[in-house]
Amino acid sequence: MNSAGVDHDRLLALAAGADGARLAQLRQRVAAGEPAPYVAGFLEFRGRRFASDRRAYITDPEASHLIDTVNAQGRRLEAELGRPLRVLEFGVGAGTLAITLKLENPQWSLGGLDIDPPALELGRENARAHDVAIELLESDYLSGWPASAPAPDLMFADPPWGDAEDLYDEVRDEAWYRQMPERSAFPTGGGRTTIHDELIRRFAALRWTSLLILNYGILPRELIERSVAPLSRWQMLHPRPDISVVAGYA
Repeated sequence: MNSAGVDHDRLLALAAGADGARLAQLRQRVAAGEPAPYVAGFLEFRGRRFASDRRAYITDPEASHLIDTVNAQGRRLEAELGRPLRVLEFGVGAGTLAITLKLENPQWSLGGLDIDPPALELGRENARAHDVAIELLESDYLSGWPASAPAPDLMFADPPWGDAEDLYDEVRDEAWYRQMPERSAFPTGGGRTTIHDELIRRFAALRWTSLLILNYGILPRELIERSVAPLSRWQMLHPRPDISVVAGYA
């Protein structure tokens, strides 16, 4: 059993408590193919617990590297501006990443956009559970951002990327991701960076001066370079050798 499997079994053990019969039932469900965080009803991310169910995407542990990047870039930007940041997450889902950032940077103002109302419901539940204030808005791409609101200083996202062959490990296979909300796992309409490409186009059309940070996971460099070409300037960062995150401006 690899490290991902061990972590998943730990979730089941925590969910079952001292009830051995219940633990056996939970393990049977996972053995039949259900994702462990859905079976347990929660996931753990950077030492915190977040409710998890079929309303929203299961946050990948590798997204911690995106949080590290946003923290580093955001704190640098905060020092330049001399004030707390306004930060927006595109595709906020269950709120795991935005809530984590708020807890690690309580002075920042956090907001989140998502096209899926059930996912936003779960995000609000998680925000209440962690006692943080985050504005969560239903939005098709960036259309839900109020015209009267100032642009965020920093926007970050981990949109669906890749295809069934672009996977972090053999445990989380295509069937694992296909059990999540349809629009949350893989890009629709063909193309491994379709969501990134459209988000960049709409971001540029708004003429926001925000710093944009996008996770491209384990996609190849040449594909990422084509995707980010509309940005006026950008840099590719590697918080882990095989993971690529782009930070840039329209």
